[in-house]
Amino acid sequence: MTINVFYTKAFIVLLLLFTSFVSLAQTKNGIIGKVFEENNQPIEAATVTLLNPKDSTYIDYTITNTTGYFNLDKAKEGNYILQISSMGFESFFKNINYNTDLLDLKTIVLKEESFALDGITLTAVVPIQIKQDTIAYNANSFKTNPDDNLEELLTKLPGLEIDADGNINAQGNEVAKIMVDGKEFFGGDPSIVLKNLSADAIANIEIIDKKSDEAELTGVDDGNKQMVINFTLKKTKKNNGFGKVSAGMGLDSKYFSNLNYNKFTSKTQFSVIGKLNNINITGSNIQGFLKNANGIADESEDEEDNNQQNKSLSGYLKTGVAGINIGHEFKDKESLNIDFFYNLSDNEGVSNTKRINFSNNSNFDFRTENTFNNSSNNYNLNFDYKNKSNKNNSLLVKGKFTKDNIDYTTNRDGFYFNELNELATSNILASNNKRDKSLADVTINFYQRLAKLGRSFNVGLRTTANNSNRLNNQTTLITRKQNTNSPTTSNIDAIRDEGFSTTMVNLNFKYTEPLGNNNYIKLETYVRNRTNNEDVHQSKTTISTTAKDELLAYKYKHIENSTQTRLVHSYNPDKLNTYAAIELQELSRTFGVLTEADIVSSKLYVNPMANIVYKPVRGQKYRLNYRKTVRNPNSFQSSTVINDINPYNIRKGNPDLNAEKTNAFTINTVVHNFKSDLSFNTRFDYQNTADAIIRSITIDDDYIRTISYQNSGKKERFNSNISFSQKLKDIGLRYTFKNKNTYTSANSIVNLQTNKVKSTDIMLSLLLENNTKSTLDVKAGATYSTNNTTFSIENNLDRKYTKQQYFVMFDKDFTKKLSFNTQLDYLVFVDDKFKSNQKLPLWNSTISYAFSKNKSNILKLVLIDLLDKNINIERRSTINYFEETESESLGRYIILSFTHKLRGTKKKTK
Repeated sequence: MTINVFYTKAFIVLLLLFTSFVSLAQTKNGIIGKVFEENNQPIEAATVTLLNPKDSTYIDYTITNTTGYFNLDKAKEGNYILQISSMGFESFFKNINYNTDLLDLKTIVLKEESFALDGITLTAVVPIQIKQDTIAYNANSFKTNPDDNLEELLTKLPGLEIDADGNINAQGNEVAKIMVDGKEFFGGDPSIVLKNLSADAIANIEIIDKKSDEAELTGVDDGNKQMVINFTLKKTKKNNGFGKVSAGMGLDSKYFSNLNYNKFTSKTQFSVIGKLNNINITGSNIQGFLKNANGIADESEDEEDNNQQNKSLSGYLKTGVAGINIGHEFKDKESLNIDFFYNLSDNEGVSNTKRINFSNNSNFDFRTENTFNNSSNNYNLNFDYKNKSNKNNSLLVKGKFTKDNIDYTTNRDGFYFNELNELATSNILASNNKRDKSLADVTINFYQRLAKLGRSFNVGLRTTANNSNRLNNQTTLITRKQNTNSPTTSNIDAIRDEGFSTTMVNLNFKYTEPLGNNNYIKLETYVRNRTNNEDVHQSKTTISTTAKDELLAYKYKHIENSTQTRLVHSYNPDKLNTYAAIELQELSRTFGVLTEADIVSSKLYVNPMANIVYKPVRGQKYRLNYRKTVRNPNSFQSSTVINDINPYNIRKGNPDLNAEKTNAFTINTVVHNFKSDLSFNTRFDYQNTADAIIRSITIDDDYIRTISYQNSGKKERFNSNISFSQKLKDIGLRYTFKNKNTYTSANSIVNLQTNKVKSTDIMLSLLLENNTKSTLDVKAGATYSTNNTTFSIENNLDRKYTKQQYFVMFDKDFTKKLSFNTQLDYLVFVDDKFKSNQKLPLWNSTISYAFSKNKSNILKLVLIDLLDKNINIERRSTINYFEETESESLGRYIILSFTHKLRGTKKKTK
């Protein structure tokens, strides 16, 4: 495929550019020297900082290389304090006079600390510290406002980004977990931690490339690491209660309130959070709420399984949050963490959608006007027990229990226009969905290290029970042939009562035997059972000239079993980890309506897989991964029952479907030069699926859409992500360039004719920001994204749409008490098919004033969407239609708020 060749060449060129940048950075001027231990060994990644002798603020910093060498080449003439720090060593200070000539400080020896530190202690002026697999940022080096949460703090750190869904990416890797002082906080859910813990309580932010639990126990690095962020508290916050309480009122009855209280000791964590507002601020991850937003008649299921587009939050949202977290360490490396979280949401709004549908017979336009009201109550209980107190074994138990009550009401007026743009059919739908869901998920893992170094085994069990009851009341008024002299009408009243239950049991066993010379042989076994049960009662009354009653009742079961046995060879010398395996997988299914004979299928597959991780020097990691996977059809794809609750979107399964096979390749590069502060991250993913399960769609003359599934042809998907960032010290700026590309190719069947759909998404962005953020934070950037979608059976409907975004942000502390923040965004939407050219300027500002010496009382004025452009735009292209939705969103509002910081009393010492 030519696109693969293009991106491969681009990757090589960028890698060569990076190498040239690194070599250019190795100049010999300025202030130089070497840092060694007392035993005459060089200290790598020691932080060398130039300080202003007047107020000890940092002027510049660098990191020592593998030989202990450092070079500060951007300093101006003057007097400075030189500070050298490294974890585990006493900090070194020296007054120097620099006259821009080469100043060689020769060899500087750091003394080891004579006592162990609790966590990592950093001097306030050191912006970054590095040790082994941990990078620690000093929170005081980055500007935050007195009432900011951790979310605002993380956006200041170089190499970190938070996307629209709340996912955190650190140095090219997705962050899997967030901890506070090394312990989980509210189940490690990033959205809860970031939105509710105050930034001013944090001393350091540690980015940890954490080894797997198995590697930590055995001491053998298996290359299976995950990115973890750990927030360490300031000493003044430990053993003292802290938090804040806020409340605000504004125009149009807008309000918000917030409570957060924490008390952390060396053994116990205690936190309480609470929120209530009607200004579209969520207190936790709301993706589950969005996923179920449209209930049973949701047409978003038409999207490809691996290409689901996230729904945005539109309209007006009221949110209430309450949570409590308790953690306790019984003894060293044995702890229990429990939290409970409640979230209520009430979302209402109006949207308009325009859609172009096509088939090989005729094309038509579909336009809708929608009003919706969606409310939910969510309860979450999490617990996490860890016992690593025994050096030879460890036990990990993690559990999650959730309950959701969702009530969704929608009114949708749909209008169908033929090729002559005549109104042919109208579809007026009103529905109410009520859904109750409950989930229990428990995971147990036991790791045992045996007598011989590297010999170990692991036994794991995960069991999940998911139950859902759904009641849908739906009324549809259909008027056909409106463009003729003889229109017809029909009214359909339908009630569908469904019960779903899913149980899943996963067992795994791993045994590792060392062969010597860093070679290991492993035997891994995974057994999975998944059982889906469905109990449906549906009644439907259709009134046209006469009344017609239909009753549908059935019980359906789908059981899937999978057994995977792998023989693995791994080779783990210093700087390299390899994993090569051959897997024997048996997949079997038994499914069907209980009153009929079961449909049974069973097949055996051989799946190869391999993984290589190479880390030549600190800050560089290269990963190559290949894996073949086999996926059985899910229960609704192979269902033998027709789902026709929505009269214009009927779904039926295909019991004769076979499993689809996917070959997946991943290349990942993470390069960070600590001396020049240059970051270069890439990720390339390619997936090729054979016997692909694709959609088969038929559309009749009455615009009724029936969806089924077939095994046909192949699917291809290619993703690339490139990020390049570096400081420009001469002008005090940092730039970040990003490029994301996605290419997909898949077949579909539209009215018995094969339709090949190709889609290409390209995103380019550039961000400029200032380096020093102690009192001022300035950012400016631009993002350009485009989508091109082509269809083989309708070439004249090939589509291209773009989105451009430009923004400027200014955050300044004018005094120690007065802060000002403003951001202006300008968005441009262009779509060649809908002839739309929307331009949305968005302007937000805040002014805050702390009117007490310790900034414990803060008055803030918040002005949102000053230009009052309360519009939200979404687009998507699918296998036989594309659409654009314009939604009403919360517009301009102004709120005046008051925040009081809760501070514990310090214990007096003699």
